[in-house]
Amino acid sequence: MGKHKGLKFLSKFGVVAVVLFVLLSFNWDRIELESRAFVVTIGIDVAKDDDKPFEVSMNISDTAAMEQGGDENPVVKRNASGESLAHAMGQVEAKISDKIYYGHTKAVVIGAEVLEDSDLLREVIDTLSRKNDINIKCIIMATDKTAAEILAAQPQEQGLLGVYLASFYNSNNANTASSVVKLDLEGLIVSLRAGQSAVIPKITLEGEGDEEEVTIGGVAVVRDFARVGYIDEEDMRGFLWLTENGAGTQIAIETESGHTTMLTSKSRARMDFYEEGGRLHCLARLNVEGSIEGALFMEEQLFDADNLAALEERFAGKIQGEMEDIFRILQKDFAVDGFGLKEKLRKKQWGLYQKYEEDWPLAYDEMIFVARVDLTIRNTGAVK
Repeated sequence: MGKHKGLKFLSKFGVVAVVLFVLLSFNWDRIELESRAFVVTIGIDVAKDDDKPFEVSMNISDTAAMEQGGDENPVVKRNASGESLAHAMGQVEAKISDKIYYGHTKAVVIGAEVLEDSDLLREVIDTLSRKNDINIKCIIMATDKTAAEILAAQPQEQGLLGVYLASFYNSNNANTASSVVKLDLEGLIVSLRAGQSAVIPKITLEGEGDEEEVTIGGVAVVRDFARVGYIDEEDMRGFLWLTENGAGTQIAIETESGHTTMLTSKSRARMDFYEEGGRLHCLARLNVEGSIEGALFMEEQLFDADNLAALEERFAGKIQGEMEDIFRILQKDFAVDGFGLKEKLRKKQWGLYQKYEEDWPLAYDEMIFVARVDLTIRNTGAVK
């Protein structure tokens, strides 16, 4: 009897397995692909209609055109306004026959006027955080223009703006070329919840007519849910040293015989806190390793023991200065805790956090910043 029951069980199991195999092997992906509109980039602006505060633009991947062998990166562009951000997004969906899908959204661009209005920006963050199908790792960008203008200007390398941004940040270009800050939706939410402030990477347009293209660099500084200013790209490398893995970053110094350039291979920063003289101090320690990428040909004496130590000191001094400059700009010019120091203090020094948490704006304004850089040149690439 037991044997027959076992055979019946196996028989039933076999039927179930066959059914599952048929269901799983059916081309469900094709059905979903053809019935969904994949939103790659979202732009959010203030609407021209006073009764509808939001205007939403979307770049949508035209999957049907791709399957028919059309353009490599065909884009469907749609926009609509609404009485709320959610309503505006719904109005865009009403203009498309397929079901909108946000699971592949790569980037959200927030227009200049939205950033200036704290109520609108708060609604933007709330709506995006409530949409479960939007990836919290999608890139957030600010612009000094309208988001619609940015979405309308396709990058030369890639027709889909969101894909271009994702590729840019995944490459070394973000470090080597322009020291660009990266911020995703999750990071923005955490920053605004912790201190109602954030630094959002900036995207804009340069050139005219056919030569116009998107450029990335600098940040928009947000305090109390509204933009208080911009920081140029040149001042942002200090931020990179303190918050990101700076590997791949180039740094150049001027020497007596010309310029010498180092390419960073390793970069790790650590922030700690201590109290001295009744004031809170932030100690930022940075360990950097790199190799010489460019110097004056035939100047091999630059790389003997004494001169190499002097070069390391020069490079370290320049990096330290960049770190101190960006801290001063955020602290004194904008009163923005752009490094999330309050949260770092809570995690690392609970006693100090309890002492300074109640009047954090004053504690942050009076905070002393100390930067220390330990830099080693591992390879000079000298020609023997």
